[in-house]
Parts: sequence; C-alpha cells; structure tokens
Amino acid sequence: MKVRYNRRALVQIEEIHVYIAERNPRAAVRVIARIEELCEKLGEFPGMGHQTDRSDIRVLPVVRYPYLIFYTVVGADDEVRILRVRHGRREPISVSEIEADEDP
Repeated sequence: MKVRYNRRALVQIEEIHVYIAERNPRAAVRVIARIEELCEKLGEFPGMGHQTDRSDIRVLPVVRYPYLIFYTVVGADDEVRILRVRHGRREPISVSEIEADEDP
C-alpha cells in the first residue's frame, strides 16, 4: 500500500523535529527517522496499530520514543493515510479532532 501524510501530520513531524533539534540535533534526526520508518512499515503491515474509539482510525506507538501515529487505511485508494503524529503525554485527542484535520 502507498503511504500518504496529510498536511497536519507533516506539520506535526516538522514541529517535533524543531523542538528536539533545539536541544539535541542528532537525537532529532533519530526520532524523525524512527517515525518515518514506522509510517513506511504501515504500508506493508497496516494492521500494526490498534483501533481507537472509531474502527477506521488506528494508532501506532513509536517504540523507544513517546509519540503516537494516528492513521487510517483507505481500501478504495489502496493507501495508508497518516493523520496525526503526537506526543503520547499530551492531553488525549478525540476522534472528531482527528477528522477535522483530514485532508479532502
């Protein structure tokens, strides 16, 4: 399956990179590489994550780092869409917030 990032997810990945790079540039590269690696693996194994309150939105923890990847599988387009990437300790996100940020 193809992997596609929506705009909000791309912005969040950039924000993660900037935040970490201010403190440790090498660590920022490692964290972003791990996030991108897992997103690409979702293209091969879209069932890796677990379901959220809504069956069509899944979440995958970024092992070793405190981030969560929210995504959906679009069978008609044969793709995995990365919807959000968030720090796991932030206030929980509602599914309606994720939907509001989906690209058309």
